[in-house]
Amino acid sequence: MATTPSHEDAFLQFSACQIETMLRLSEKSFFAVLVGVLVVAALYRLYPLVLGPQALAQAFQTEDGYLMLTIARNMAIGLGMSVSDGTIPSNGVQPLATFIFSVPYLLSGGDKVVGLWGVQLISAVIAFAGIFSVRALARVFLSPQSNSPIWPWLVATLWFASPLLLLHTMNGLETGLYTVMVSLSLTLFARLLDRGAAATVGDRLFLGVVCGITFLARNDAVFLIAAIGLIWLAHALAVQQRAFWPVLAELVAPAVVVALIAAPWLINNYVSFGSIVPVSGTAQSLSGGWAKNADLLPAKLFEYALPMLPVPNGLETRPAFMVFAMIVVALILITFTVQVWRRGGVARYVMAAYLMFSALMIFYYGFLFGAGWFLSRYLSPLAPLLITATVSVTLSLAGRLVPTRAAAATYAMGSLSLVLCLALLGRYLVPGVRDQGHFQVVHWVQENVPEETWIGAVQSGTLGYWHNRTINLDGKVNPAALQAIQTNGDVRDYVVHSRIDYLADWEGIAEWVDDDQGNERFSENFEVVVHDVPANLAVLKRK
Repeated sequence: MATTPSHEDAFLQFSACQIETMLRLSEKSFFAVLVGVLVVAALYRLYPLVLGPQALAQAFQTEDGYLMLTIARNMAIGLGMSVSDGTIPSNGVQPLATFIFSVPYLLSGGDKVVGLWGVQLISAVIAFAGIFSVRALARVFLSPQSNSPIWPWLVATLWFASPLLLLHTMNGLETGLYTVMVSLSLTLFARLLDRGAAATVGDRLFLGVVCGITFLARNDAVFLIAAIGLIWLAHALAVQQRAFWPVLAELVAPAVVVALIAAPWLINNYVSFGSIVPVSGTAQSLSGGWAKNADLLPAKLFEYALPMLPVPNGLETRPAFMVFAMIVVALILITFTVQVWRRGGVARYVMAAYLMFSALMIFYYGFLFGAGWFLSRYLSPLAPLLITATVSVTLSLAGRLVPTRAAAATYAMGSLSLVLCLALLGRYLVPGVRDQGHFQVVHWVQENVPEETWIGAVQSGTLGYWHNRTINLDGKVNPAALQAIQTNGDVRDYVVHSRIDYLADWEGIAEWVDDDQGNERFSENFEVVVHDVPANLAVLKRK
């Protein structure tokens, strides 16, 4: 016999339906917020395309980005991988992005402005692809925690709209492409593990192809490839309990594919330049030393765990903040690791590979390498892991603190984070807030030096793009200058015996004529003609 529900039961059922409806509407509203932020961040990447050549030249391109674009343009106009008007062969780039960026120069006949327009468009498209690769990887980690598809989209949106990451993906370098390929490699690794015994030779070879392409995107992907290989082997032996030699045989084929894809680049480097490491890597490592960048690591990792909170430069190495940042990042990562491990599934092993890759990157760039000013860019492929960890931990905390409103609370925090991202992006548009830092040199040269005159610069990227006859002096794209630095610890003798008539760079280069620096021959050949400290500009001329 059917019973009529009491008024109290009916009220509870009605309340449950109302709450469910509210949460469903909240998810729809939050997804609309995500879409809106993605649109704004996409348009932000494209705004220089419609503001004219000056905005296009200065909005996103970095000094090293222009080094890569100079080589890309020279390839397109038939000068090969070279700088200095095609007279100096160079391998001081990452190959895949350089080849991709050469396409607009090839189509435009080497036009610098049109080519730059194409590079910006390509970079935006690559970043857009990153939305989906980052979302797919985040889904591997978050699906066991929540069936809602909204949280992987939140991770991808935070990655796409983060002020620092937005600049890194549009900098004229390989950074955005590399993150896309790292995310894709780990996602494919997850799918291969998920297939288990059903995985085919084709599946394994395809992962090898993607890992090989990732290596061409940036050579430190060797850390990622090693991590995937080791975890793959450990999973087969310990979890699937398979015999060692059959497993090893399965790993050989994808490893060979990776080697075949990487081999042409490595052989070219060794045969033409004497080392498999590009000259840029060797030059940057000269500024290193044991733990040279270790004090910067907490701030850089903090910025990726909380991408809406970039750390001011003056705060990065203060001991109190370093301790605070280390505690925050450690708590997030440890909590996330424990959560993923307890949930089980293939996410455990993908996380293990990602953490191993992250540890190798942190150790290498934090303790062995130099160029601390590029540490944020070097570590940017770790951002998807750190953002995913933060979202996962936030969901868990919200579930404990406000269990009946956990989703709504996370929507609110996610919305606030995205609003902060957009506010910081808007701040970058204010005149004087963000300056490329090298166009004062370009403008002086364009106004005072004929195009056929040879100019030297330590920071030759921006100048070398806009003035073809520019010779690099820090060795990042000039093997001869690098050899001079390694041999003598000083590039000035190289300058004296070169065809350089002018040196133009930041104002510190004026000190090169000081006899106290130990090179009287240089001061006998060059004199300072401009030393403008407020403009951060110095120009030296051969006597």
